[in-house]
Formats: sequence, structure tokens, C-alpha cells
Amino acid sequence: MTNLDLREAFNAVSEVVVNRPEALREFDQIYMKISDMLLHAELVSRCVDGKEIVFLGDGDAIGLTLTYLKACGVLNRGPAHVHILDFDERIVNSVVRFAERFELEHLISAELYNVADPLPEQHRSSFEAFHINPPFGASNEGKSVEAFLRRGDEAIGKDGVGCIVIADDPSLGWTRTVSRQVQRFLLDNGLLITELVPRFQHYHLDDKPDLTSCSIIAVRHGCDGIKSSSQPLPEDDLKNFYGQHAPLSVHYIRDDRAGGKFSSKDYRCEPLTLGG
Repeated sequence: MTNLDLREAFNAVSEVVVNRPEALREFDQIYMKISDMLLHAELVSRCVDGKEIVFLGDGDAIGLTLTYLKACGVLNRGPAHVHILDFDERIVNSVVRFAERFELEHLISAELYNVADPLPEQHRSSFEAFHINPPFGASNEGKSVEAFLRRGDEAIGKDGVGCIVIADDPSLGWTRTVSRQVQRFLLDNGLLITELVPRFQHYHLDDKPDLTSCSIIAVRHGCDGIKSSSQPLPEDDLKNFYGQHAPLSVHYIRDDRAGGKFSSKDYRCEPLTLGG
């Protein structure tokens, strides 16, 4: 990261941060610290320069960070367009509101979607890159991570790029288990890791303040990437999705406030109906 005006960069990221709704810990919404948002966004900007990218979940608001930093001229590279898919309507609305405020509607968009559902047909193999920072999978051997990986894989076509954030802490054995699962999935689906930055991000997490994550960049190789179908997540994969005894049981978090500053109580949960 060279020739970067740090004051301008941090001020721009701060605009994004104050726009984020409050994190809901019960859904593993754990927000990245500002300096790490900037560093991660710069890494991703180089890997997806000029590409159409889909974010499968984006509580951290890296999609907005990428878009705004490039629009402000802080970064000279970045995606051609960002599309956010998130099950939290507060996040979807925050993206739309920010885009309208800063006249970025031609660069970023958002819609409601839950990873438990099949990927909508219009999104299959229609993007050049995907980004995920899913629930870390400490209690489900990485099944929550694989769920987001699967949707990302379904979303990109030939020569697609994957940007993946997963837990990375040598003192926690489960992070190694999840890392092996991720690497196996990528290889099995024709995606080769081209870059890995270990222990790269830190989080606002009261019970594990030292927990770190890594950034993985993977590029599709050896297959055309066309996914003709997408299936709901198996019921077994919903168990312990957000942690021990915390299954994926909420379809959407509904925004009960039409704008303004969000409070953690200004939402309601719409339950997931299996087979519905």
C-alpha cells in the first residue's frame, strides 16, 4: 500500500463504519477493526480490479469500503461493481442508504438473501469474484464456512476469484480443522490458492479479543465454473451454525426502522421454514 493518504483513508472508512447497523453477536456478527478493514480492502482491491464481485454476507461492510475508497480516489484499483447478498435487512438498507447519500448506486447494490436457500438463478455463474467472511465454524467443523463457500462457488464462472476470510489462530485447534476443510473444498472445485495472509484481521470481540483471521485469495483453474443448479442447505448443516446450540433458524433479520441510527432492538427475526 503506497502513496496512501492515511488521514483521507481512515476518514473514508469511518464514514462506512458509522453507517453499519449494530452487530448482533447471536448471529456471529463480529465486526473487523478499522485499520484491518483498510488493509483487507486494499488487498481485495488488487485481486478483483475491474471485476463484478458478489459479497455473500457483509456485516463488516468491506463491499462499501472498497466502493467508497475507490470513488474517493484513496484506492486506484477496485471492483467494477459490488453486489451484496445478506440475510440482515438492516445491512441491505444501510448499503442502499449509503449508496444514495454518496451517489454510488451505479457501483454498488444489495438484496436480501439467506445462504440456506438455493442461490437465485440469475446469480449463478454471473460474477467474476466472490467474497465471504462467514461464521467461523468452531462448533460445526467448518460446515458454516463451507455453506458460504458453496454459494460463492456457484456465483462465479470461469476464471473466477474467491476472497475468503476465516479464523486463523495457532492456539485454537479448530481453526486448523476449518482451514483444512476450506483448502480441500477449494481444490475439489478447481480453485487454487494464490495468496494467503495469516493472522491478518482483528475483531471487536469481548470474549476472544485476540482472535485473528486470515485472508485467502483463490483463482478458479481447470473447470468452466458453470453451475446449473443450487440446492437448499441440508438440515444437518444448519446445526451449530452460529456456535454450540445456535442453529441457523432465522431466515431474515427484518429492519423495523426506516433509517437513521440503528439500535440493537430495532429488528425482528423471521424464522426459517424448512422445505418452504
